[in-house]
Amino acid sequence: MDVMVQHHPEYTSLAWGAIKILFVGVVNHQSLLVRLSTGLCQIADMLPRASLILQLYPTSQMKNIIVTLYAHVLRFLLRALRWYQEGRIKHAVHAITSPAELRYDDLLKKIFSLSDSMKDLALASSHTEQRDMHMKIQQCASGQLVMQTSIDRLTAIVLELQRSVSTEQTINASARIKLHQSLSEIQLVQFLDLLSVSVALDPARAFQASLFMRNRRRLRPSNYGPSFWLDSKMQRWNESHSSSLVLVNGTRKLRFHMKDFCTNSILALQKSQTPVIWVLKTMSPQEEDDDGMVNQVSTIELLKCLISQAVRINRALHTDAALTPRMGAYVSAKTEEEWFGILGSVLQGVPLLYIIIDVELLHPSLAEMTDNFSWPAAFLELFAELAQRNIKTVIKIVLVSYGSPLFKKQMSKECQELVVSVGTSVRTPLGRARTMIDGSDSRIHDHTDAKHRLGGADGDINAGENVTDMLGLFSIGYHDDKLPIQIAL
Repeated sequence: MDVMVQHHPEYTSLAWGAIKILFVGVVNHQSLLVRLSTGLCQIADMLPRASLILQLYPTSQMKNIIVTLYAHVLRFLLRALRWYQEGRIKHAVHAITSPAELRYDDLLKKIFSLSDSMKDLALASSHTEQRDMHMKIQQCASGQLVMQTSIDRLTAIVLELQRSVSTEQTINASARIKLHQSLSEIQLVQFLDLLSVSVALDPARAFQASLFMRNRRRLRPSNYGPSFWLDSKMQRWNESHSSSLVLVNGTRKLRFHMKDFCTNSILALQKSQTPVIWVLKTMSPQEEDDDGMVNQVSTIELLKCLISQAVRINRALHTDAALTPRMGAYVSAKTEEEWFGILGSVLQGVPLLYIIIDVELLHPSLAEMTDNFSWPAAFLELFAELAQRNIKTVIKIVLVSYGSPLFKKQMSKECQELVVSVGTSVRTPLGRARTMIDGSDSRIHDHTDAKHRLGGADGDINAGENVTDMLGLFSIGYHDDKLPIQIAL
């Protein structure tokens, strides 16, 4: 070739040009393949990114950029498809006439430019969102600051109110307590005065009169009577840990013996500091021989007397809050059933209470307001009501009669098991008789006769006599730790 250049340069240039064209075509063909492969790979990586950006920022400007991008991608794919459909001769010709730079670089540059614009717009949109988030956070922080300020202000107000209330309570506490106590005392006195106006009974005076008559009768040499308080029914009545009722039915011949039993029972319970209320029939000394009556009362008046005594005993009622509703019930009460309800309400709060009633005090001609009224049935119903209301008060009731027609008329078949007969078919057995259990020790008294003398001549309760046995009857009830001494209010 060098030799020919020296002698024939025109021919040499033609040969060199042909060889150079061949080499350039091969290089252009390789460059085209590389450009197509690289462009398709870059487009494949870019399309998912464009789809994600469109979902995150679907603005109109973003949509326009992506639409233009997709259009240029389609143009590039069409050009690439046409190249793949060409034959080898066209590939060789186009490698010389249409290299990759001229055929595909314009579309690829435009596609890459649109891709950069899309990313820049997405970045700007993210900055905008971050700015919006910052604004929202600042607004929330400002709102929290305002809220915290309001909370602090309210807290200060509440603390000030608490201090004011505490100061007011401290200043007025003693005055309120005094007013509360004074008001309760006034209400208690009014309540008891209201009862005493309607009831022609004085329990204290009746007990003093009965005690005087008992001591006077003791001076007589022939005042005897059976020790009926040793009866098994009386023992079961007192040993029971729940409310119970016993009916002592004697004869008119033993009326003084029955009266002395009531008097001695009250005296024994008072000496043992056991709460007891009573209604006794009083007699004047001139009327003792013919059993003359100082006064007789109705059923409602007798209940009023019991209620008055129960209110005095029950300290839990000595407040205005406890006594006021009972005063309202007292004013509106009409029938025996309503008065029994009041009696049950004033007994709440007393652990143990004995009630001794001389039925002979009731006037037989004063009819009850309630049809078919019965004292035993009314007390049994009172026990059931207290148990149903879960009131732990234990009530021991003795109804004493010695010939009252009311007692016989109100006696039902259910109450026969509660009756202790005195001076009729039931007698205290001769010889040795067992007394009530006193605490944990049992005592045996020797009775040599069916009738025994009541007490001693000095008027006291002496050991070895029937009154001592009666003290044993009531000695276990109030101090037995098995009995409930707490009351659920």
